[in-house]
Amino acid sequence: MLRVEQALEYIEIEGTDLDRYRSRFLFKGERDDTMAAWLLGAYQNPDGGYPLQLIYGEPSNISETAKVLGYASEFGVVSSPVCRRALDFIRSRQHPDGYWQESFSQLELGHEMGGEWGRLWLSAYVGRQLCRIGQLESRETRLVRNYLLSLRIQGNRFTSSPAIHFLALSFFALLDGPGCGLVQEVLLYALANFTRSCEPRLVVLQAFCLLDAGIAGDDPLLQDAKRRLVGLQEADGGWGEHYKGLRVRTTIDVLKLLLRLGAWRIVEEVG
Repeated sequence: MLRVEQALEYIEIEGTDLDRYRSRFLFKGERDDTMAAWLLGAYQNPDGGYPLQLIYGEPSNISETAKVLGYASEFGVVSSPVCRRALDFIRSRQHPDGYWQESFSQLELGHEMGGEWGRLWLSAYVGRQLCRIGQLESRETRLVRNYLLSLRIQGNRFTSSPAIHFLALSFFALLDGPGCGLVQEVLLYALANFTRSCEPRLVVLQAFCLLDAGIAGDDPLLQDAKRRLVGLQEADGGWGEHYKGLRVRTTIDVLKLLLRLGAWRIVEEVG
């Protein structure tokens, strides 16, 4: 049984001010644009980027900056100066060929992030986030679009990695619409390779990518993911690994997806 109140309490106790604002915004309807912009600015480095896991004093990280831009999209403050600086950071790190890659100082994420897999994954992830913040016509989006198109193999796949494929699927669905021919073609591979992992972050990300691609929330595949996620809630109310605040943010993402999939309703659980 899903324990919403316990999960929300876990976020309040263990989360940062930004985590708590995001939770209250998404699940209690509390909105303050000035506070949202201030909180986003509080973690920002002078170059406009954000440090990995939002740890003060660490160098700026491309994927973390893209993730924070996604939060700004949720909050409706993408036009704020702090978000413009973050977008400028993303622009400054794009390779002329359209891809992004983390610097070697950022490789605590895993050595694979410094190689080809990391370049492909990061490029698809950043491209998806650019679409989420409305940068559909930007030069950066056009460049990464062409880069991702070059990755197609056997017609209906973006590389041999399902993790990258789902992000690329979402990117093109957000850019060109779920009904476009390319999305419908590559969707088949995604549906056949939806994760059976017990890692909540992976389940949530792939589920949201399918929703972006037009799969209905009541689809059996997503309803099975919903049941699996409910079963993965731990004794403290949270989800995911215990690592530098990552667990709190994963918990928020899981609750957001479960709300979208009908596992709970705000009026019943919170109001």
